Amino acid sequence: MKTKKTLNWKVLLFFIVGVEVLGSLSSLFTGNIKEIYNSLSLPPLAPPDYLFGIVWPLLYLLIAISGYLIFQSIAFKKEKATSYILFTIQLGLNFVWSIIFFGGNYYWIGVLIVILLNLVVLACLLQFYRVNRMASLLLMPYFIWILFATYLTIGVAVLN
Repeated sequence: MKTKKTLNWKVLLFFIVGVEVLGSLSSLFTGNIKEIYNSLSLPPLAPPDYLFGIVWPLLYLLIAISGYLIFQSIAFKKEKATSYILFTIQLGLNFVWSIIFFGGNYYWIGVLIVILLNLVVLACLLQFYRVNRMASLLLMPYFIWILFATYLTIGVAVLN
């Protein structure tokens, strides 16, 4: 589908700030993630803690721009509504995952949540592709990262 021609900076900024703040709030509600992460028995290939502070803000930026493109897309109401619902669900799952996994030490519930997150983000990729292909492509790094996060989550659940 096509996108409206004019860039709405206010709406784009709203999406970016909103998604970044949501990610920050999740981290804030979780506690000292860095300390908790470093206290865990980690599976092979677990990245150093500082990498998360680099990767997640970039992923949140891509998620926000993807959401903005869906908002700006010219599409049938049903297609946009489905896209909005999926976008909101994946944000919600992303938000609660770290709180439950790191904040609550509920590792196996975290595994269930991250698997659901994978499925919803995959649904977003497919749905967004119908509405705005660039919005779908922008979610690919996020999807790849959460697939890796799924491996880490299962590894932590097994080892701890």
